[in-house]
Amino acid sequence: IEDEELEQALGPGGALEAALEAREEGLVRFIGITSHTLHAPVIHRKALERFDFDSVLLPYNFMLMQNPQYRADFEALEQICKERNVAMQLIKTAQRRPYGDGPHTHATWYQPFDDPKALTLAIHYALGREGAFINTAGDIHVLPKILEAASNFEKAPSDEEMLAMLKEQQAEPLWA
Repeated sequence: IEDEELEQALGPGGALEAALEAREEGLVRFIGITSHTLHAPVIHRKALERFDFDSVLLPYNFMLMQNPQYRADFEALEQICKERNVAMQLIKTAQRRPYGDGPHTHATWYQPFDDPKALTLAIHYALGREGAFINTAGDIHVLPKILEAASNFEKAPSDEEMLAMLKEQQAEPLWA
């Protein structure tokens, strides 16, 4: 959801109303909100001011957390989620760079890490975020690699390891 869509989604006749009806009918137990943009943490904080969502879903990876504004917004949202027991679902954890004009080799709108070591570092970085969990990339060829990386998680890599990997992989953020 984008900021301008928030009022529509949470207002009368919006998606939240439909989700509440579905919960009353026993069709769903939990209600969450998603945003796939650089503004996701701010959008989610606004949404949580209006409704007690069970979960939020938003982008998270090492490159994003190097953006001071995103990091501050993410950490503010994270604090609210901890206080209110709201699940944080992380996406774009395996994101390497935008496709640009090149061929799209995966069923994702961004190019994921292909190199097993790089992918493992990216996944371990995300899994190192206490209290959060990752949703896998929407590509059946990347999924087994993500599951393999997750299965051998012990600790998050250091910033130095991540910076070296990003340089080697010529990684680029999705948003400037």
